[in-house]
Amino acid sequence: MKENPLDAIYLSLEEGDLEQAKTLLNAATAASPQDPDLWYAFAELDAESDDAPAALEHLKKAVAIDPKFSDAHHALGRVYEELGDRAQMIVHDLQVLALDEAVDEEAGLGSPEELELLAGEAEWVLSQLPEPFKGRIANVPVVLEARPPKALVQEGFDPRALGLFEGENDHETHAAAGSGYPSRIVLFYANLLAQCLDEDELKEEVKITLLHELGHYFGLNEEQVAELGLE
Repeated sequence: MKENPLDAIYLSLEEGDLEQAKTLLNAATAASPQDPDLWYAFAELDAESDDAPAALEHLKKAVAIDPKFSDAHHALGRVYEELGDRAQMIVHDLQVLALDEAVDEEAGLGSPEELELLAGEAEWVLSQLPEPFKGRIANVPVVLEARPPKALVQEGFDPRALGLFEGENDHETHAAAGSGYPSRIVLFYANLLAQCLDEDELKEEVKITLLHELGHYFGLNEEQVAELGLE
């Protein structure tokens, strides 16, 4: 069986041997210039080298060859974000959302069993919160939605985000002059399911995501979340 050149390329990237990865990629793209996966791998090498302009050109080649290459569109969105081009970021993020939603439908992502697993894990995470935090989130629902809505992505929200906190934070909720806008935490189950390879990884990611969004609700930074046992 012929060895896939991507295996050696990604091994070199994992080992931090960027020169070897570049040599392999130059040879592979010369032999197979119409392979979008190779141009995507080149962009990953560019990212390791902090070369956003080069990554941009390589990702453009990938999506020109395969316009339905969702991962490449997502990477393009992140590069445009880094380069400060918000309009182009949103263009590609909307492509990602449409392509991912089509895959969800084909794959039947979000079965009753999968949703039950996600909801159960979220409930368990909340039950483990120490006081006084547990009591202060009693009226903050955690809801499951497939992916971020189009309107939110059009505002610049990452279509592959795993979670979202919306509404007033804890301080605003308990302040006398709160706006009354309801707070909630959203877990995007299709993004979680698509990202995680097995049930253990899924449970861990639900925990990480939920606690991260709770940190937003409590107005905590990442260090404070860890200090208070909410990591």
